[in-house]
Amino acid sequence: MEYHLLTYSLLFLPVVLILYQLTPAKKRWLVLLFTDYLFFWMVSGKLILYFLIATLVTYGTGQILSYVTEHATVKGKALTRKKRVFLAGGIFITLGMLIIFKYLKIFGIRFIAPIGISYYTLQTISYMTDVYRGTIKADKNIAKLALYLSFFPQIMEGPISRYSETAEFLFAGKGIEYKNLVSGYQRILWGLCKKMLIADRLAPVIYKIFQSYETYDGSAIAVGVICFTMQLYTEFSGCMDIILGTGEVFGITLPENFRQPFFAESASDFWRRWHITLGTWLKDYVFYPISLAKPVKNLAKKFKKTFGIGVSKFVAPTIALFFVWLSNGIWHGAGWTYLFYGMYYFVLIFFENITEAPIKKLQERLHIHPDKIGWKLLRGLKLFIIINVGEMFFRAPTVTQGFQMLKNICFDFHFSSLLETNFGIDNYDILISLFGLFVVFIVDILHEKGISIRERVAAFRLPLRWSFWYAVIVFLVIFGAYGAGYTIVDMIYAAY
Repeated sequence: MEYHLLTYSLLFLPVVLILYQLTPAKKRWLVLLFTDYLFFWMVSGKLILYFLIATLVTYGTGQILSYVTEHATVKGKALTRKKRVFLAGGIFITLGMLIIFKYLKIFGIRFIAPIGISYYTLQTISYMTDVYRGTIKADKNIAKLALYLSFFPQIMEGPISRYSETAEFLFAGKGIEYKNLVSGYQRILWGLCKKMLIADRLAPVIYKIFQSYETYDGSAIAVGVICFTMQLYTEFSGCMDIILGTGEVFGITLPENFRQPFFAESASDFWRRWHITLGTWLKDYVFYPISLAKPVKNLAKKFKKTFGIGVSKFVAPTIALFFVWLSNGIWHGAGWTYLFYGMYYFVLIFFENITEAPIKKLQERLHIHPDKIGWKLLRGLKLFIIINVGEMFFRAPTVTQGFQMLKNICFDFHFSSLLETNFGIDNYDILISLFGLFVVFIVDILHEKGISIRERVAAFRLPLRWSFWYAVIVFLVIFGAYGAGYTIVDMIYAAY
């Protein structure tokens, strides 16, 4: 069962909500836990066994770390080394299962992976690491930990939450409130619109272009690439709206995963706005540990003696940045395209870091104000090209194909051929997609300015307010991409 299917929002979720509300407050967490495991079993069947193993390992590691800390017979560095051994053991097992399911296919060995393994594995690592660091206390209640790791709305695509952010709220058994119910379903509706009105409509174009790129010129390929970028954004952010809306219905605030990424000022700013929880996880559990590691600090000191502070200050951040983007690429999947994608952004962000100061000085000399419209448009165009080139390699079956597509765009581009190209969808689908993208763009502009659409609509008089939301529902029912003539498009990021 996927979140964008109407059986989820109109059948599964309402049944869960009714059972949850009818259950006494102290026992409501049991309804959530049962639902979580039922959802997992419905999608992955007997593979739930591996999720249970990951939960037990995470719980056991947390308890061992807590016991070692409280009953330590040694102190200082000796205690830290002892705790590191147990932490490494826990991470080795949970990360090992992820590697087996996702990466052994490189060697021709294939396993069917449990749903959400890429996401819940990162949550197990963050929990064990936070217990090791003393940021949180190991929970003695294994059911509470299991609930945190398995919460059904976020198990397939995230967001990647921290134990300290959601565990208490999941376990509290807060009742369903009218405000949360309405507001949550409004966000679910918005997510369905992005997924079913835009993302699913663009799927045939993307499949056709990327499967037969050699038969198209650069202009058609560019359209296919832009369509994929728009599909990925509306698909992933739309599913996040459904997920966060579901959490909101239960009164649980899950971390945001998008913040108008196409209004970013640079590649690094883009990644602070896109898949936010993955970025913050990599920052906290990869970037900082590596940049603060003793060998890296010692290397920076050697560079300082040889090349001066101007060069040495980039050593630790650059080494850590490399491993962040290596991890990002590997996390997305077992393929050279994903690794290339990670290295692509590593090079871009490294270049931004070393040129930031010189560019600022050049702007001051030329009296270029960064907030002027001309500069903003130029910066936006540059970032749009960077993003689309990156997504082209991300989607391409091979790196070689990605370069061939880029070559066609650069040297075989003809606007005139667009009118003669068959993209696999009719004018009706094109108009609905363009209209949907226009609405998403306007909403993002308003959100970037701090204006909440839902709050504005909530201020309408009752008849107008409900007329607005019913109009959105009717529009989705009439123009949504489902039924005869449309193939159900699986959630893209559920595969990573």
